[in-house]
Amino acid sequence: MLDVSVLESMSQLATVCLWTTCIGSALLGLWSAISLLHHVRLARTIGLPFVILPFWLLGGPWQLAQFIVVPVLKALPERLTRNWLPLLLFNEFWHNGYEPFQRLQADTFVAVSPGGLILYTCDPDVNVQLFRDGNFGKPAELLSILNVFGPTITGTDGPESRLYRKITAPFFSEKTLRRVFVQSVSAAKILLAALLRPDAHHQLRTLSARVSLNTLSQITFSYQTDADLVQALAFQDNIPDGKTLSFSQALHGLLENLGVIFIVPRWLLRLTPFRSLQHATACYSELGSYMNQLRGAREAALSEKSSSSTHSDEDLLNLLIQAGASSNDHGKPVLTNAQVIGQIFLFMFAGHEANANLLVSIILLLACHPQIQHTMQRDLDHLLGQTSPDTWSYDDHYSALMHGTVGAVINETLRLFTVIPVLPKCVPPGGPWLSITVKGQRHPLPPGTIALVNTSATHRHPEHWPKRPADVDQANNSSSWSDTRNDTRQRPHAAADFDPWRWLDAASAEATQTGPGSTKFFKPRAGTFIPFSDGSRGCLGKRFALVEVCAMVATLFKTHSVELVTDSKQGVDGEEEAWLEARRRAALALSEGTKFDTSLRVARAVPIRFVSRRD
Repeated sequence: MLDVSVLESMSQLATVCLWTTCIGSALLGLWSAISLLHHVRLARTIGLPFVILPFWLLGGPWQLAQFIVVPVLKALPERLTRNWLPLLLFNEFWHNGYEPFQRLQADTFVAVSPGGLILYTCDPDVNVQLFRDGNFGKPAELLSILNVFGPTITGTDGPESRLYRKITAPFFSEKTLRRVFVQSVSAAKILLAALLRPDAHHQLRTLSARVSLNTLSQITFSYQTDADLVQALAFQDNIPDGKTLSFSQALHGLLENLGVIFIVPRWLLRLTPFRSLQHATACYSELGSYMNQLRGAREAALSEKSSSSTHSDEDLLNLLIQAGASSNDHGKPVLTNAQVIGQIFLFMFAGHEANANLLVSIILLLACHPQIQHTMQRDLDHLLGQTSPDTWSYDDHYSALMHGTVGAVINETLRLFTVIPVLPKCVPPGGPWLSITVKGQRHPLPPGTIALVNTSATHRHPEHWPKRPADVDQANNSSSWSDTRNDTRQRPHAAADFDPWRWLDAASAEATQTGPGSTKFFKPRAGTFIPFSDGSRGCLGKRFALVEVCAMVATLFKTHSVELVTDSKQGVDGEEEAWLEARRRAALALSEGTKFDTSLRVARAVPIRFVSRRD
């Protein structure tokens, strides 16, 4: 039996712990109440509609507790939570689209919580102000997850971010885009061979990601070849001596575990007994090794003043290495080694992830819309004739393709599957109040206010992106989409709302004439179409991405079609019902099966196949 003194000590310790917990909870509650009252007063000063939230969306406690708390909150009657709970579900912003703004009957409002103020907006005019007014900053602390190897353009703000942009911007030239177009055509031909394999749909996103990564590596870093791509798509990656993972395996494995790598200390990851964490650690370590080897090899080549034609003046790696070696007025390199590696990682990640996701969405949407696909193919025949893809070029074909059905399909896919569902801005802490104008009235925002531009809601705003009339919808589709529109799991109904024709509406007042005899291409109002952000700090790789995807779509669909795999039944009615069921499953993958973590991607496999064109 335990000694009486030991029992008394344990009792005293339990009492102390209980009192500490109670006092701590009371102090936390008091702090939360005082902070909430303070932020409510600030919100009233702003003069916009506001909603009170019980948690700070961007705070660590909410990020950790939401997996337990959210199911409980969703079990409550919807009338108690529908106005504020969607504002806390960051990973569901894309699925919710315009609905939270519609419920509050405001395109711009403020969410108030004990942790601070967040401005939510999908108003095009406010979007333009936030993107183009240089006084608004970027909440770098929220984006620092990308700084796992070193500071990056995205994960920093102010003079540091502008320095990285100044160094890398010259790479994104017309000369680079010409190379991107040619290389993307070559890569798409290799991808097509892989897509013709049985059951290739199970690896559709992986195949697309590997193609995009190889294209980016060849153009941006003069790294890898078409032969490497053939091996990667056959899942026979070349793993160098001393490595356990290939380059693509290391990068994609890291991206799947980026949150873990960012949060968990490196020393703890090295000691963990869990295999998943061990794999994340191996991916981080080996990708870092690949990037350091890439940097070291290029430094050696530049130090020897190599005249190799593969290292052009516009090579992004050259620009970064030279900035890390050159001196400024103080005799120091412009960039440190960590800064060089940080930019290499960022462009590897951001430069291929979005393109791969976009290509997958296009393929699946066209499989669901065979008539749109057929029209696009006839447009390709008109623009490209019987010429070989090897003769296609950026100068001769890109503009015409992007102002035709191919461009309409790409832009409509970007509207529905925006690169990032929310783009953050902020009023710099410690600085002055900044103002925005909403419907002609100025509203001051206090320092530290976070602004979230909801691109998903912006791209679904019923005023700027109205749905087509039912008769037009039925005329351009093989059958009605009422079966999916009535299914709540299909929110936000991306497949049903897919309407490339809106971009080719010659009657639109906001259209641009692209040449003699050409159709007019819709030009959205400023702030209504922002898949790559906007303003002077918009995405540097926007044109790179569009050129790559345009060339790949043209190459894939010039000679082949994609179709849904169905469980055929006897008779015409049975075949049609089988196809409609396959389309319902595909549409569900394009809605419920779409996830947002490091990027917006279709995470569910859809049974499709590529076949030679029959027309």
